[in-house]
Amino acid sequence: MSGTTGGKLPYQDPNLPVEERVRDLLGRMTLREKARQLDQYFGTQTFLSAAHPRMHTVLAEGAEINWDAVREVIGQEGIGCIHDLYAYPEVNNALQKYAIEETRLGIPMLFSEEALHGLVRPGCSLFPHAITQAATFRPENARRIGRAIAAECRSMGIHETFSPVLDLAREPRWGRTEETYGEDTVLSARMGAAMVRGLQGESLSAGDSIIAEPKHYAVHGIPESGLNMSHTTIGEREMLTDYLPVFEAAIAEAGAVNVMCSYNAIDGVPCSAHRHLLTDVLRDRWGMRGFVRSDLGAVSRLQMSHRTAASAREAIRQALCAGTDMQYYDYPHDVFQDAIVDLVQSGDMDAAVVDTAVGRVLRVKFLLGLFETPYADPMKPARVIRSAAHTAVALETAREGITLLKNDGLLPLKKTVGTVAVIGPSAGVARLGDYVPFIEGFEPVTLLAGIRNIVPPNTRVLWEQGTGILADELEAVPAELLSDGHGNAGLHGEYFNNPDFEGEPDFVRLDRQVDFNWVIAKPDDRFNMFGFSVRWTGKLTPAQSFEGFLGTSSQDSMRLWVDGVLLADGWEEKAGARSIPFAFEAGRTYDIRLEYRKDVNGAEILLGWNRGSDAFQRAVEAAARSDVAILALGDNQKTCGEGIDRSELDLPGRQQELLRAIHATGTPVVLVLQNGRPITLGWESEHIPAIVEAWYPGEQGGTAMAEALFGDYNPAGRLPVSFPRILGQIPVYYNRKRGGQPRYIDGDNRPLYAFGHGLSYTSFAYGNLRITPEATTPEGSVRVTVDVTNTGAYDGDEVVQLYVSDEVSSVVLPEKELRKFERVHLKQGETKSLAFTLDPKDLRLLDQQWRWVVEPGAFRVLVGASSADIRLEGTFEVK
Repeated sequence: MSGTTGGKLPYQDPNLPVEERVRDLLGRMTLREKARQLDQYFGTQTFLSAAHPRMHTVLAEGAEINWDAVREVIGQEGIGCIHDLYAYPEVNNALQKYAIEETRLGIPMLFSEEALHGLVRPGCSLFPHAITQAATFRPENARRIGRAIAAECRSMGIHETFSPVLDLAREPRWGRTEETYGEDTVLSARMGAAMVRGLQGESLSAGDSIIAEPKHYAVHGIPESGLNMSHTTIGEREMLTDYLPVFEAAIAEAGAVNVMCSYNAIDGVPCSAHRHLLTDVLRDRWGMRGFVRSDLGAVSRLQMSHRTAASAREAIRQALCAGTDMQYYDYPHDVFQDAIVDLVQSGDMDAAVVDTAVGRVLRVKFLLGLFETPYADPMKPARVIRSAAHTAVALETAREGITLLKNDGLLPLKKTVGTVAVIGPSAGVARLGDYVPFIEGFEPVTLLAGIRNIVPPNTRVLWEQGTGILADELEAVPAELLSDGHGNAGLHGEYFNNPDFEGEPDFVRLDRQVDFNWVIAKPDDRFNMFGFSVRWTGKLTPAQSFEGFLGTSSQDSMRLWVDGVLLADGWEEKAGARSIPFAFEAGRTYDIRLEYRKDVNGAEILLGWNRGSDAFQRAVEAAARSDVAILALGDNQKTCGEGIDRSELDLPGRQQELLRAIHATGTPVVLVLQNGRPITLGWESEHIPAIVEAWYPGEQGGTAMAEALFGDYNPAGRLPVSFPRILGQIPVYYNRKRGGQPRYIDGDNRPLYAFGHGLSYTSFAYGNLRITPEATTPEGSVRVTVDVTNTGAYDGDEVVQLYVSDEVSSVVLPEKELRKFERVHLKQGETKSLAFTLDPKDLRLLDQQWRWVVEPGAFRVLVGASSADIRLEGTFEVK
């Protein structure tokens, strides 16, 4: 490292306190070096180079490092963070070695990636999504998943993840509901704090711990009209009592080091420039140690969307002064860094603002031990990623998250059943939710596979898709109907590492289907992330005649020729998704030519078809021939997820139509939902005898669902969000404030399935409620004890929920609020006594003078199986 001589400088001495090391290093840095520590850079994906704005530069391609780009980007001054690298530890180590040995001060880089329910890298563990974790009502599941994610990340040389999501899901039209822990403050706080503890472990410098960065700070989950990034209208008291305590638990209690600010504005103030939230609350009140990163574009939105800044320079100033420390691709690197330098040199921003922000970034790097142990062990991923222990955690959490919404005695199914029809768009596909990597090296277990694995050989399993999640959705053309012209099933693929099919292909191969996701993966490590092209040729020979659709699906450029005629043109400025009505003739061979260019996103590359009404009818006929029909319906990444907001909550596409048609056959129907948000299930709940909610259950979800359906596991998940009867009820969360009408003129205002709801194959009795003492002081605590007995025919779990109601209060409160919960396993006939302690924090309110107080008066304790199924009540008094 240049610029040093002799022994260690103070900031390089691990025996000194972190704050002393930070001060010493800050004192040695130039203003430009400081500005670069506040910037985040792409890794393998392309970005505009400041020196050559018309050129794309890439730091690494697979195992190959672009050293010219590294020298240009990292240079002698270093950078703060690299994101979207998703490389092997050897690559991370080599880049880190450059930063340490070739830059002036040798400041290591932070490698940060997405890992919401598994590291978004091919081959890593895929755990149940956050909403599924919440449905377990067991925070330990979140902690164990956090431990596993941290181990897999750190083994790859990754130091931080942008999670957990701590928004309260009280606006189900919002597509990111699946990323949350639900609608309740206490449940979300317990799950979020547990995830943070899992990710960060006992020591941040350990080889299996990473930094947690909770998001989206602070009230992002209730956007106006349910549209992502929209303004939030909320009273300050509601924000302080319901929303901020979730972040407080993660930060002040569990010690989350970083935070990501949200896009939206709250009551007219953008979160990325909200000094009160980012500094007064986050740092001064809660003591957060690390830095705030903008969510993607949150700083630039001050200029482009919120219009509180007239220029990039002013937006950057507003954000930094408020407490947003690192940009997330908001502005080009030269614009961002030049603005910081100019703001300080011109006197328009105090140099102390920059020093404070940079100090936070450096503190994180010291806490991680990167100055002492900057490199990952290249041999570790093979021992850690998708280990048997991690797979077990995925399966156990999927089991515990499965929620039985309704059961008229049809479940559990007997394994002696003769014929089972497994039908629906989510039967043969694993529904995993958003932030999922390209699957590599293993296959997630689908519901269909789980059922086939669990039933005996003499049980006949019929499978039909029936319809897509969306009415016109394409599925991959089956490999057995494709041929490369030489007797091989599939298409002949020619791969070019250029955008225009120039020269000879870099390699050729047989692709059994065209069904890829190249958003973070590539067909070959030697290829550029963008600008490569593929040509597939071969033949399609349908086995049956039918009228359906044929086409492509991609955000990139795709076009399809059939028998020499350009059938679907989605090239360049045209959309890459094209679905064309097509009459398929049995036995006829069609010549296929398909071209693809990666130029936008690469999330989906598909040659697909659907069988139109033919598939629908075959599904109905299969159900009619069966003893029971299991329908797998719900969502996919086109109907739920980030930026996938809906104006309706019914089952998308023709799914309910299919369900009605199969119900009309008279065959008993089990509805299995895999989805990311609550669904309006009015007709379904009235007519279908058994409904199972599995949410997004992860890579082992098919096994867990099958076990629950056939009685090998007794489901005990609980709803972390309320299900509305109709869309017009929203908001419908269980703990709305007192004072509203209980009914509309045309219906009930209660949810169809309330928060905490979930059935079992057994039954439980509650008794012997004891509350001691019967009177306490505002500073005192109360002990609540209850006995729970398994009175049914199966062993099983019960989730005991304790709600509190302040009978008379100086401000309006909900009728009841969850304060404690415990999931307990009981064998047949077994009784267990559970004890809960209510402390002053469980009884307090924010009064009209904005003071947290416990007011004298009567409090009611409600204990039961859900917010709508209270079994025992008692009272105590605060004097």
